[in-house]
Amino acid sequence: MGCDELLRKVRLVLNEAENDNDVSLLSVDTRQLDDSIMELLPRAVSYIQKSKGAGAGRVNTKSVAPSGMNVTANETGGGELILPDDFVGLVSLQLDGWLSPVHQMFPHDSNEAAWQRNEYTRAGICKPVCVEAFTTDGNRCVMLFPFSGTDVANVRHFVYEAAFDVAEGLNGYDDGMVDAVVYECASLLYTMFERYDAANAMLSLALAACGGQIGKK
Repeated sequence: MGCDELLRKVRLVLNEAENDNDVSLLSVDTRQLDDSIMELLPRAVSYIQKSKGAGAGRVNTKSVAPSGMNVTANETGGGELILPDDFVGLVSLQLDGWLSPVHQMFPHDSNEAAWQRNEYTRAGICKPVCVEAFTTDGNRCVMLFPFSGTDVANVRHFVYEAAFDVAEGLNGYDDGMVDAVVYECASLLYTMFERYDAANAMLSLALAACGGQIGKK
């Protein structure tokens, strides 16, 4: 969905709020209002990505061509894959040889990560594991278990949630996620203009649309 359509949806929500709650922003210059919405869209997408409930769906997903991915052996005993610069969260990742994909990336300091660094407790091909990490050069990466340096490390698929790019618009989203982004953008806009009651009302609608919880803002 392009930014023009997202902009139209945000303005529609603002007009509906004006009719219902007398919180009009019509006194604001149209160009200024549109520019503000465009500036706030990346923040709105980021907030929904971080706040949505478990199983709520995907927001702004991308798929990377396996041929463009290079998995190397890591000193921990796993594979290592450099993450894209716009990576926000994992949706699905599977290597050839794994019997199932992975949909979660564990923190580098978690118990699950510690188990993967031990050859006697790490995951097998039936239930593989991904762990977030950083390379020695400071690049963000994901460690893949199980992995053997002798294996042909072909990626079967890699789908992730990406940071929002105004030039690309909103990609790969599930039901309710567009509404969540639109309401959150409206909430941020009302906050910017110090209309706090309206901002909280829009925040509640955004979190309801994505299964999130009040209080995460």
